[in-house]
Amino acid sequence: MTQAASSAAVPLGATRARGGDGGRKSGIRRRKYWIFMIPALVGILLLIVVPLGFTLYFSLRDYSLQRATDAFVGFKNYWTILSGGDADFLASLGRTFIYVAVVILADLVFAMAQALLLYSMRPRRAKLWRGVFLLPILIIPTASAIFWRTIMYAPGHGEFLKVLGLDGLIQPPLGDPFLAFCAILITVIWAWSPWVFLQFSSGLDALDKGVIEASMVDGAGYFKRLRHIILPLMRPVIFVTLSFKAVDSFLSFPFVWVLTQGGPGRSTHLLSTYIYHEAFFNLDYGAGSALAIVMLVISGLLSIGTVMVWQRFYGKEF
Repeated sequence: MTQAASSAAVPLGATRARGGDGGRKSGIRRRKYWIFMIPALVGILLLIVVPLGFTLYFSLRDYSLQRATDAFVGFKNYWTILSGGDADFLASLGRTFIYVAVVILADLVFAMAQALLLYSMRPRRAKLWRGVFLLPILIIPTASAIFWRTIMYAPGHGEFLKVLGLDGLIQPPLGDPFLAFCAILITVIWAWSPWVFLQFSSGLDALDKGVIEASMVDGAGYFKRLRHIILPLMRPVIFVTLSFKAVDSFLSFPFVWVLTQGGPGRSTHLLSTYIYHEAFFNLDYGAGSALAIVMLVISGLLSIGTVMVWQRFYGKEF
């Protein structure tokens, strides 16, 4: 029987019936997909949309438990922040950008040095040192901050100053505005540079070793290989890692709060700790909510800028 005869033997209505049945089944499948998505949507609604809605609501009000006020003020809180009326906000924002820049630069230098050191080792020895380098990241951030505050920086018996030979020469770091900020940076770099090191080490292990070996055959020294081959090949990994680290550092909270709570005075407040202080210590939920929205917008712009830079320079390669 030919193909034309076989197709003619099938009634037209039967063909349409099967097509309609297939459409109904497809619609049922789509509805089943939505059923499985309900738990995730409920989680997003409860954990993101509802809190964000309340934050927006309070940011438009003069709502302070300390002053016993609750009135709609529109964008007055935002105007106070963006017009420079809140000097502490400007100081904490500038300090946050300095904090992010120093942490990113230090992580780049120390983590890359560690990753390159392991890359040049024999595999068995590299495994041992990788475990040593990763030890700080295994400690809970709050526990790390308490350890540094109570043992390393404590007045009278600060082990950190003793190791550096500065015990008795300078005052305890957490009591001085500049030294306290430096102490926070040292603690954060010690605790989180291992994460950057892990990304860099994985990136180095994924490099094409044939290209590096060919350069060695051509007589290229270590620093020439590093400058012209290894680092250029590592640029996408470096960019992505430091971009994530920059956003994470901008939102940093536990180390600063546990070590100094923004003190002495307000000299070490980052934007995150300043928002927390305004909302839960001064009990000014209107100003605190407006500050939180401003911080959300800034971090969102940073994320969008990072994606745009990635698309501009590396998007065509992947």
